[in-house]
Amino acid sequence: MARLSQLHEGVGIRSYPLERDETTIGRHRDSDIRLDDQAVSTHHAVLRLEANPYLEGYRNVVLEDLSSTNGTVVNGVSISRQVLHQGDLIRIGHYEFSFEADDGHGLDRTTILLPDREI
Repeated sequence: MARLSQLHEGVGIRSYPLERDETTIGRHRDSDIRLDDQAVSTHHAVLRLEANPYLEGYRNVVLEDLSSTNGTVVNGVSISRQVLHQGDLIRIGHYEFSFEADDGHGLDRTTILLPDREI
């Protein structure tokens, strides 16, 4: 199962398994991942499990910013929507997370090459 690991000075201090089709992140008490920081919007971002268009049975984890005030950053770049990959670093407000893919998500053991054009 994929998960977000909350980091403090590069060390994991808390883990959030991504078990549902949608996991909300924000300052509001109804958020699945609640972040107590004024730099975090009430409803800041959402993580969605979406079908992989190329690999049947595989799902991508997609992080989407919900028009937050201070934005969502993945690997140092502000994003509105981003498919996450093993080891991606996510910053929301003053919080930092590392994305950890489950065995079914990462393709580090098998490489599938899709042709650019028909042969």
